[in-house]
Amino acid sequence: MQECFTSRLSQAIRNQGAAVVGLDPRIGALPAGLAPAAEPVERILAFYSEILPVIARHAALVKPNIAFFERFGPAGYEVYVETCRQARSAGLIVIGDVKRGDIGSTAEAYAEEHFRHADALTVHPYLGSDSVKPFLERCADGDRGVFVLVRTSNPSAVEFQDLPVPGGTLSQAVARAVAGWAQDVAPAGDGYSPVGAVVGATGTTHLQSFRELMPRSWLLIPGVGAQGGRVQDSARAFDATGLGALVSQSRGVMQCFAPDEEDWHGKIEAALLNFIQELSIHCRQGP
Repeated sequence: MQECFTSRLSQAIRNQGAAVVGLDPRIGALPAGLAPAAEPVERILAFYSEILPVIARHAALVKPNIAFFERFGPAGYEVYVETCRQARSAGLIVIGDVKRGDIGSTAEAYAEEHFRHADALTVHPYLGSDSVKPFLERCADGDRGVFVLVRTSNPSAVEFQDLPVPGGTLSQAVARAVAGWAQDVAPAGDGYSPVGAVVGATGTTHLQSFRELMPRSWLLIPGVGAQGGRVQDSARAFDATGLGALVSQSRGVMQCFAPDEEDWHGKIEAALLNFIQELSIHCRQGP
């Protein structure tokens, strides 16, 4: 068995901070001089093969978004798998941003395949508890994790996630379910369960209440940077020791350069260091 997933997270944050680098490959944003005559998927893989070791020097986690790979068909999925493999080989913790959630044998099949390539996965719970059960079962041994979508960062999230239900909103009802699942999957020595939650940085007024509703869950916070979320607003998600949350940024780090710039390695490294520094200033000791 591998080391406990939550212990790995805690140690990673203590050593390198809570930054998560999103991997969302866009062909138009790749360095123009990198394998310009190659097929798109080959250029994507060449990009990550060069930059993942740079990321691993400073950060502990990456979050590849499978949609940006799957858009290229079977070859794109193969590059997703290889990107995950290279990231893990570099010592990075991989959160597969796959947002799967289905019922019965379908959910079982998703869980079986995607946990082959990532240490943790994003899942959505809106088909009910049986849609996440196969993922939760695979977290029971402690070496894998899930992040259940609770309150997302997109503008239209309010249309459904903020609908009133008995006891609060729909997203708060999901948060209570996550808290129950986190209790069922025993927390590790750091007090956190491998059952975490996705809570968008753009819903800053919600972060404190979700922290209270899910005290044993790691909170994965997307939406910083291009989507309008600010690093300092994420402080509410951390506990008093600086643990309990992971903050993700994609475009602000990985697309911080113009395609024709030659020093794109240096630009990405500088942007990542700046992101990590912001987190250490604003989020080390919580709000």
